[in-house]
Amino acid sequence: MLLAFLTTAAGTALAAPAAVAAPSAARGVKAVQLQWADAWPADPPIHSGTLTVGGVYTCTEPAGTSVGVTFSAFQIMPLAMPAGSGSLPCGPGVVDAPWQVTSFPNPDVHHGYTSVFLTFDGQDQPPQQLTA
Repeated sequence: MLLAFLTTAAGTALAAPAAVAAPSAARGVKAVQLQWADAWPADPPIHSGTLTVGGVYTCTEPAGTSVGVTFSAFQIMPLAMPAGSGSLPCGPGVVDAPWQVTSFPNPDVHHGYTSVFLTFDGQDQPPQQLTA
């Protein structure tokens, strides 16, 4: 620990601890918010559909690093279970940055209520009900 010296009126030196950076600043901060879902409906047999989910995230780990994000979703009537994954860049200025991940093609994706199960940096997030 660094020490700073203070001089008293009598001229003796007293040691005082210097300010120490908060531990979270050294580790970086990782957070995510899932805010929306958008469906590009399937039109069989011409093409499969996709589901894109997104929101904002923060990752202040060192530049050049990244954080993984995956999702699986559940739609009913008809049943569809799209899933996708991606990697989001980190850096000192990555605070409340927009993000989105698109599912792999799925022949049953449609508009409607969608339950999304998101994993960010290996941590499961609470499931959310969105309209796609």
